[in-house]
Amino acid sequence: MDENLAKARDNFIEGAGHLASTMGLSRVIGQLYAILFLSNEPLCLDDMAGRLKISKGNASVNVRELEKLGVVRKVWVKGSRRDFYEAELDLEKMIKSGIVAAAKRRMNMILETVVETENLVKKAKEMNGEEKKTAEFYRKRLQSVKEIHRFAQETLENLFGSE
Repeated sequence: MDENLAKARDNFIEGAGHLASTMGLSRVIGQLYAILFLSNEPLCLDDMAGRLKISKGNASVNVRELEKLGVVRKVWVKGSRRDFYEAELDLEKMIKSGIVAAAKRRMNMILETVVETENLVKKAKEMNGEEKKTAEFYRKRLQSVKEIHRFAQETLENLFGSE
């Protein structure tokens, strides 16, 4: 392959990996998608893992995640028993899936933090009057975060469906 074409390919793959990591996805997910996006034929896990110099298991886990996001699909290749994959070329669908997945992950992180904080507040015992006021204040604030979380979830589902 021409040196500049190879550099172009590598640049795109690395950029996609960086973009994925900024969206809360693994770098490898972005790189695998980029490899498939730039491929004019379906690729098997061995091909993808070899190009990225990662284990086949790592490639497999991340390709399954791409399948869940709906941006990669498994395809049949005549004469082969291996699984082959190709990229969804509808960039709008890919971006939408990535944004929704990233938003849901972040929202789940927020909810986990709120629930953990609520549990810690519940465990507080033998509080004086000021501490009881503080605990009640925390409960109210945490409840408002849960309400915002519920609203954000409903908005995502209304805009994008329950993907």
